[in-house]
Amino acid sequence: MPRFDFRCRKCQTTFEESVPFGSKKLPKCSACGSKMTEKLISPPAVHFKGSGWYKTDSRGSPGFKSETPPKEEKAKVKPEEAKKEAKPAETKKDAQPK
Repeated sequence: MPRFDFRCRKCQTTFEESVPFGSKKLPKCSACGSKMTEKLISPPAVHFKGSGWYKTDSRGSPGFKSETPPKEEKAKVKPEEAKKEAKPAETKKDAQPK
């Protein structure tokens, strides 16, 4: 269950209490037992740990160096040219110049 902050309107004590989501019922004051309490607005308790949460982690910048080495680019050769280079030139023995 989530924990929320409450304040007693009678004695001005601030306390924390676990309350189910969507519950309209407010807890009693832990100091004086009064039912005149109000829910306080507070920022969520979320902690972003690790990498990837900063602008420089998600984009490549000029000063940013990746930990992984860059991939080697293969020579851009068309498939037809690769086949021609792989096989030696064939000559026809039957054809003779006249």
